[in-house]
Amino acid sequence: MTAIKTTYAVLVICILCLLISVNLVNGFSKDSTCGGTHGCWGDCDGGCSFLLTWMSSGSGVSFKMKTSLSSNADQWAGFGISTSASMQNASVSSCLMTSGSLAPENSYNAASGNTNSVVSNPTDGLSGLSADFTNSIMTCELTRSNTNSDPEVFDLTTDYYILFAKGTLSGGTKNQHTFTDKTNVLVSFQSTQDLAGSVPIIKPFTSILIMLSVFQIVLFSM
Repeated sequence: MTAIKTTYAVLVICILCLLISVNLVNGFSKDSTCGGTHGCWGDCDGGCSFLLTWMSSGSGVSFKMKTSLSSNADQWAGFGISTSASMQNASVSSCLMTSGSLAPENSYNAASGNTNSVVSNPTDGLSGLSADFTNSIMTCELTRSNTNSDPEVFDLTTDYYILFAKGTLSGGTKNQHTFTDKTNVLVSFQSTQDLAGSVPIIKPFTSILIMLSVFQIVLFSM
């Protein structure tokens, strides 16, 4: 019986390690504020590789953008807003990581072609920057004012499709993105709707834990 109990203990440890590893590989966890105090959008079915959260804060919107990066090389990540679900004619807010330092920037995707240009005053209307890069995860928080005198920095009180992209930097300038995604619906930044998906790995994880616990009770009561 002692040998059986020892084998069981080793088996439980192996299963738990496997489940935890799978969950970590799939990405970071979805923010618990999604759908409550914050609106959210990301690809969090089985763990997030990117997540954008927002909360209306008077004259602006507070954003937190979080994404996994392949290395600590100079890279960027950003979200755009567009009325047409297209990368074209989009207002973009990005976080640029250069030599480990992170900085915000507003830019604009032209209405035709594939051109992205930094606006005349790239940090106008941006405040409250907090940025971090830890364990291959970039986290960038900023508040963007609802209105801006620059027509290429869109009004945040309008509903938009949200776009996400990330890529590399060369000499502090954004290169063509290597990953993109977009919402399927128009989104209001004045709302707290949750478009980030779920984390289904939790359900089988919890179910297996329950089964192991029951088996443990039966085994050790023998």
